[in-house]
Amino acid sequence: MAGSAFKTNIAGGLRPAPKLMLIIGSLQGGGAERQLADMANYWDASGIAVTLATWSGAEVRDFYALSPSVSRLWLNLSVPQYLPFARLASSVRRILKLRRVLTALRPDAVLSFMDISNVYTIMAAMRLGLHIVVAERTHPHMNRNVTWPWRVLRRMCYSHADYVVAQTRAAAHWIEEKCRARVAVIPNSLRKLPNVSCEREPLLLGIGRLTHEKGFDLLLRAFARLAPRFPAWRLSILGDGPERRALTELRDELMLDDRVEFAGEVREVERWMARAGLVVHPSRREGFPNVVLEAMGMGTAVICADCQPGLSELIDDGVNGRFVPVDDVNTLALVMAELMAKPELRERLGTEARKVNCNFEQSIIMEKWDSCVFPRTCQAPSPATA
Repeated sequence: MAGSAFKTNIAGGLRPAPKLMLIIGSLQGGGAERQLADMANYWDASGIAVTLATWSGAEVRDFYALSPSVSRLWLNLSVPQYLPFARLASSVRRILKLRRVLTALRPDAVLSFMDISNVYTIMAAMRLGLHIVVAERTHPHMNRNVTWPWRVLRRMCYSHADYVVAQTRAAAHWIEEKCRARVAVIPNSLRKLPNVSCEREPLLLGIGRLTHEKGFDLLLRAFARLAPRFPAWRLSILGDGPERRALTELRDELMLDDRVEFAGEVREVERWMARAGLVVHPSRREGFPNVVLEAMGMGTAVICADCQPGLSELIDDGVNGRFVPVDDVNTLALVMAELMAKPELRERLGTEARKVNCNFEQSIIMEKWDSCVFPRTCQAPSPATA
């Protein structure tokens, strides 16, 4: 494992610790944020000098904990909104601030997560001679939240990165074709999960940021159809976000206020997964969902919307989980009803799902990251096949 090599070399006094800079929008709750925080702590434990920077300011609270030895920076610069071209001015100042940081720090490698952050990072690092890796966390073609100027900049900039990392082969092929970039495929890793011993309950679990793209409105409508048939079952939705009020109003409109709870952001989400009879992930758009991977690792039966071609790399429908079409409340309700009525089927799916603990174990996935981020130490992966 590359991390062990870093430790050995440093302990033997052969070279100073490699310096790595990680960049993301914030460390608020979210799958990409959790992955990068886990990666920062992993690399830090491997003897790498890690600096993690966010485009947010220090007033935005970090949800995920970092090792005390990880350096923390904030790149936010406020520009009065009444000024002409305030957004453009803010973007330019952020890029210049990051460029100053990179020039002073001279990291051995820079890794950025998520589209706009990736564009900023590539522009800031132009002609500095740094090793730059950027990571897309969804299929870019399916991400409608990126406006056309950023889509154009993404196509222009990605070819200047040493690697663009995609989570699935489908996303990788799109990036290769449209951005002419060197691409590696690296799925999310699954950190060591707690061993929780408890009985499964008639509990449906939805987990994620409360946004339209996560599809919790579909889950509420599907559960409303089933609630009278399954009086013992209840639904808990973990997470927070801008759609909380609308979802709460929909719950009340569907007369589910005594059967559905919104539990907010939860740190020990695995303990909820261990109790749940079923995890439902009805997203309209995803990259490689942590929620589904972790639920499977905990042996929980899962239903996932088939919202991106690459998810078949994680779920084999009917073997270790179930797929449903995107935005299809009818099919979602039918599949939920089948699994809610058949505990033996849930147990079989959950048993098969646990195998992801081997296939996506953190040290295995981090070897792939080491190959991209520290190519002088590790053999680099083949484009779009890693």
